[in-house]
Amino acid sequence: MADFELTTPDGSKYVVTAETEQQAFAALQKMLGGSIPQPAPQPGILESAGNWLTGANREETIGGPLSLDLPMTSGQSAQMTALMATTMSPDRLKSGLQKIEPDVQFREDSFGNLVALWPRKDAEGKVTGFQQFYPNPAGLDVSDVMRGAGAVAAATPVGRVLRAVGLPTAGLLGGATIGATEAALVEGASSALSGAPFQAKDIPYGAVGGAAGELIGRGVQSAIGAMGRTTPAAIVDASGNLLPDVAAALRNAGLDPASVSPAIAASVMNSIRAGVDAGPAAISAMSRGLPTPVPMTRGQITGSAGQQLFEDMASKGVYGNMGEALMTAQRQRQQGALTQNLDQILESLRPGSAPIARGEGGAAAQEALTQARAAQRAETSRLYTEARGTTAVVDPQAALNVADAMRAEYRAGFNQRTAPTVAALLDDFDTAAASGDIRAMMQWREQASGLRGGAPTVEGAAAGRVINAFDQKIEEAINNALLAGDADAVAKWGEAISNYADFASKWKSKGGVLNLLTEQTTRDGDRVLKVAPERAADAIFGATASGLAGKTGLARDLVTLRATLPADEWNMLRQDAFVRLMDTSKGAFRGGEQQVSGVNFKKAWENLTEKNRGVVNSLFTPEERRLFGQFADVSARATNTAVNASNSAAAAGGIIQRLIPLIGGTKVAQFMLNVPIARGFTEAIGGTRALAATQAPALTPRTPLTIGGAGVGATVATSEPGENRINRTIRGLLAQ
Repeated sequence: MADFELTTPDGSKYVVTAETEQQAFAALQKMLGGSIPQPAPQPGILESAGNWLTGANREETIGGPLSLDLPMTSGQSAQMTALMATTMSPDRLKSGLQKIEPDVQFREDSFGNLVALWPRKDAEGKVTGFQQFYPNPAGLDVSDVMRGAGAVAAATPVGRVLRAVGLPTAGLLGGATIGATEAALVEGASSALSGAPFQAKDIPYGAVGGAAGELIGRGVQSAIGAMGRTTPAAIVDASGNLLPDVAAALRNAGLDPASVSPAIAASVMNSIRAGVDAGPAAISAMSRGLPTPVPMTRGQITGSAGQQLFEDMASKGVYGNMGEALMTAQRQRQQGALTQNLDQILESLRPGSAPIARGEGGAAAQEALTQARAAQRAETSRLYTEARGTTAVVDPQAALNVADAMRAEYRAGFNQRTAPTVAALLDDFDTAAASGDIRAMMQWREQASGLRGGAPTVEGAAAGRVINAFDQKIEEAINNALLAGDADAVAKWGEAISNYADFASKWKSKGGVLNLLTEQTTRDGDRVLKVAPERAADAIFGATASGLAGKTGLARDLVTLRATLPADEWNMLRQDAFVRLMDTSKGAFRGGEQQVSGVNFKKAWENLTEKNRGVVNSLFTPEERRLFGQFADVSARATNTAVNASNSAAAAGGIIQRLIPLIGGTKVAQFMLNVPIARGFTEAIGGTRALAATQAPALTPRTPLTIGGAGVGATVATSEPGENRINRTIRGLLAQ
């Protein structure tokens, strides 16, 4: 229900309460017992907007002040410009114009618009005629543009001043604050220009209009941002790399483009284009984009040093128990989310399986390699067994070359006094070489190989050098088709010898990672692996993340392991590598629980990627590397305690309590110490601020468009039509 003021043909006015104006006229007719002309139907929203834009409700023969060459001085022009930029009120325009030119006259046109009659004067100052114009006609006019532009221009410095004194400038409350402030300034200017009394009621109207303008400005800004909405696919090139302008924007936001996924980059770019500051947009998107979103405080999101200092002080009890409890709970939520992320990242490296403990990946990889070596060794033995059942002969010259090569290798480092057994074996080989029987030669090789078992000796070293020469020359003979006999025998001996050469090259290579992990030795009478399973991961990666970063040749070893291991064991090995990075995140103990140190993790990750990029690329996919970098950035921001590590601010927070005993037992001192209200007030403020700190701020665009929207809303709301519209809305709400 609303109140409608109705006028009868004889000029009498009545106030009737009804839901619509038509119902009010019907009720008045019934009350007066007569027929009263119905009011002309009010134009709809679209029709009203069209009339306003086209200026339909004004006379074409009357122009505005800037469309005419009015006879006025430069001072009068400046005053008129200021007047039209600060008021829409016909009364204010009248009084203001009269202050500028006392001889001005006024009338109304057929639409009820105010028309000013500006005097023309001769050289003696006598009025010789008048020129009429609209100070503020119905519909879009240059004066409307002036007021709107003035509101936008004024709102930005108003917002800066308000922020400087600590008043809100964001959201609806900020819009209302800007609106109220600008309304007061505009009303002051309008009052001074027109000579009318200052209307304090314009201030609350300005607040309402400012909030409404904030909503409109925000909506327009969001619409503009939506028009240019970026998708992940639109910010990468054909190779999957971020476009140069996107990478540059991310670097300006403090991010490493290499560690940002296309989805996160798109989210950051959309926020930046919507007017949100790059830094807060980046850290907010990164924290929300982790497997488990990490709750961030206001100081961590905005990077404000003052806010971070307050949060640090509140966590140390400077602002009372409530503030300390709130910040402690926030820190615990962050720690829980960070721990969860580490576990989820570890599990993602081997999907569908539980995360492993340190060393399990290395042990599993070693076991798989040992089994693969044994299987290939068994195949080699099988092929030799089949070959020994046939007869084939090596070409006499080739057999002689084998004997000469072995003696040359022996003489290069040994003699009969240092390795007499090998010297005797070489004499025995001459007999086998003379016959050319490949089976006899291979039997000789097996006898010589027995010298290499057990603890290292000179004879074993000499036998190894001689056998290596034998293998090389025999393989050359096979490759050069210098083996004679039936085709089946030649094929079997060739396959057996080639297979063993492959086996030895892969599994017996000194310095190779496969030999390192699978080589056996005799210990306490048993054959065991030289590298114990529990040390296999350390043997591959080094014991720490710094070892992972500095180990020479590790990237090459990882390529070999990836090509040799089954997929599951390879993924377990990748998990074992990530465990070393996880170990770097172990921080100090607090409340009996070890904290996650994102700062340490970030340092370790950046050190690894900088010093051993090949290792990183071998172990982890591009998507995984970006996720690690994202976690490093977020966790470092969430756990950076360097804001006030010295506790100086927390100590200063209790300075009053320490100074009071020095001041003495004055009444003021006793009041400060003992009155609960004083302490409670301080703690209540601190608790409220701590609660707000734990709720990360909404990243509302704060561009001139939204700030200006609050200013324009304030200007419109303080006009007479705006005030009437607000009053009607309020009456309607109260009547419901």
